[in-house]
Amino acid sequence: MTVTNPEFSPAVAPARPAARPDRVGLFARLPVSRKLLLASLGLGVPYLAAMGGLMYITNVNLQANRVQRTGQAMLVPASPLLQNVQLLRLSATNVLSGKAEFREPNIQQRQVVDARLAEIAAVAQTHGYATITAQVTRLQQGLDALDADVDAGGVTPQQIQTKYTALLREQVIPLFQTISDETKLALQNPASVQAAAAAQVANLAALTVPANMPAAGAIASGSIQVITRAGGPGKPLSEALQFEARTNYTTANQAMLSVLNGLKGTYKKFPELEGTLKPAADRLEAVAVPLFNSVESGLVNSKTVRVTPAQINEAIPNYAAALFASLDASINALGSVLVTQERASRTQLMAAVIVPLLTLLAVALLFRAVAGSILVPLRRLTGAARQLEQGEVGAQVPVTSTDELGQLAVAFNSASAQLKLNADRAEQERVEAQRLQSNIGEFLDVTMDIADGDLTKRGKVTEDVLGNVVDSINLMTDELASVLRRVQDTAASVTGGSRAMLGTTQVIEEGAQLTVAETQRVAEQVAQITESIRVMAVNAQRSAETARQALSASQQGQEAVTGTLEGMQNIRREVQGVAKRIKNLGDRSLEIQEIVDTISQIARQTNLLALNASIEAAGAGEAGGRFSIVADEVRKLADTSSQATGRIAGLIKNVQAEIQDVIASVEDGTREVEQGYRVAGTAGERLREIGTLTQTSAQLAETIASSSQAQVSGIEQVGGAVQQIAQIAEGSAEQVTQGRETATQLQSLAQQLDGSLARFRLPS
Repeated sequence: MTVTNPEFSPAVAPARPAARPDRVGLFARLPVSRKLLLASLGLGVPYLAAMGGLMYITNVNLQANRVQRTGQAMLVPASPLLQNVQLLRLSATNVLSGKAEFREPNIQQRQVVDARLAEIAAVAQTHGYATITAQVTRLQQGLDALDADVDAGGVTPQQIQTKYTALLREQVIPLFQTISDETKLALQNPASVQAAAAAQVANLAALTVPANMPAAGAIASGSIQVITRAGGPGKPLSEALQFEARTNYTTANQAMLSVLNGLKGTYKKFPELEGTLKPAADRLEAVAVPLFNSVESGLVNSKTVRVTPAQINEAIPNYAAALFASLDASINALGSVLVTQERASRTQLMAAVIVPLLTLLAVALLFRAVAGSILVPLRRLTGAARQLEQGEVGAQVPVTSTDELGQLAVAFNSASAQLKLNADRAEQERVEAQRLQSNIGEFLDVTMDIADGDLTKRGKVTEDVLGNVVDSINLMTDELASVLRRVQDTAASVTGGSRAMLGTTQVIEEGAQLTVAETQRVAEQVAQITESIRVMAVNAQRSAETARQALSASQQGQEAVTGTLEGMQNIRREVQGVAKRIKNLGDRSLEIQEIVDTISQIARQTNLLALNASIEAAGAGEAGGRFSIVADEVRKLADTSSQATGRIAGLIKNVQAEIQDVIASVEDGTREVEQGYRVAGTAGERLREIGTLTQTSAQLAETIASSSQAQVSGIEQVGGAVQQIAQIAEGSAEQVTQGRETATQLQSLAQQLDGSLARFRLPS
């Protein structure tokens, strides 16, 4: 074994403090990570500023779009408001003209107008549009004043029509303009296609259509007024009426064409609105062209009136509905455009948020990757250098690159490995000396434990010179422990065997004593059984004699039952004969009843003939007087016969009832006789069975008596055998007691041997 002398180990030179620069600049003081962070900020801040500006502009557009949505929400109730104010103008005019059927529609239109105004006011107050709220309030006051005039009836139909027209022109139509201005619906110079579409549809919904609807709808009222002043259809038209008709037609036609061209121009410029606006434009054109053509040909370009008010009124509902449908379509198209514009703004805002975030995330990941490739190796080298500085030689850093940092890591690992090799060589020599000293101390402790009797201890076998000595002593201790374990096992076996033997002898002793007691008790019981069997034999003899007497009595009872059966059979035959004769008597009574019924019928017929004869005699006058007396006598005789037959019939019925009772009684007696006959027959059968059983019982009783005598002799022999068993059991009990004393002595010796071996601890 080679031992290294620590005196020849090379000395390790003391570490010198690292050289530090005398003067450093601002960036030289910063860590490398902060330098990289400053470089990334210099590139990222301008980009973030640009993206922030784009997000601000997009958010401003989104807010403006929300304001426009509020305006469109107020235009929705403004459309039915305009429609019902115009209907109010018509219904109020009719009410003042004395047409009562227009009173209920006028009230309903007022309620609709009030509800729509309340909706507009609620939206305006919620979003803080004071101008719209004030205008709605003024409009409500104006409508209330007109409603009061209509209810009071203090104005003429022409005056109320003029007031409603002024209200439409001065307050209702301007309300659309105010909503458009306050909510910036008609933006100037829109920056996108959606904004341009929203601006054009807003102008259509808030300006063009509402402003032209009253004038377009005046084609009906103006034309009817001209027809009325002319005197009706077929009447000539003066130049003044022709001029008025032409002026009214031109104004209404231009207003209608403004609405129609506005719809067409909008969906032609923005095809995405064609699905909403084109149906409204087609409907308006379909109903407006025939109406205006009829007014033009029958009133404007004619010297006489060739169109009737009924024709105009017939076309007006569809025309008015088409105008209001155009306004509703324009408002709905504005809503769809604003929704599309809001979605585009939200998408743009999301893009303005997500794209910068993704870009920043990519830059951050790139920065993290670059910084990690520089900072991680630097931190590892710095940490390993500090370990060397603190004396922890052998520190290594992983080489993850081939750049300057990687080359520096390779050089550092080589220098650290050389230092570790030198330090390990010196440490190995010191450890081997300490290990030998420690092994000697441990072996001395083991030998002291073995000397104290602990044979479970073993010395540690090492590779030095002490290993062979420890191995030899361990073998000797194993052999000694093996011998002592065998002795200890033998002592334990003897102790267990003695304990088992002691327990067995005790059980045998108790069993022998119990056997003696039981044999004595059995002998006493055998004597009692013998006496009982003798008494049973005597009783068996008596039982046989009694059975023979019962057999004789049962035979006599059987003969008596046979005689009873013959007598009951005769009674049954007699009762059956009586029942048959009574039944024949009942049949005779029925025949008498038939004869009585025949006599009663003859008496009724005789009475009827006598009555007819009396009637005929009364009709014959004096010649039939004597015949009438005879007829009366015959009738009396018939009455007497009828009464007699009634009594006879009653008596016969009573006789029949009694005969039926007798027949029922006889039948009951017959059934009881038959039942008694069956019971007597059953009793005879049971007596015959009892005779058979009694004879068998007598034979069995004689057999039991003979067997009882034989059992008495056998039981006496069993009693003698039991006495012999009792004597043998007493002898066995004495021998078992001697064996128990021997087992107790053997157990005491085994316990002494266990006490002697207890001081030794043996391996398991």
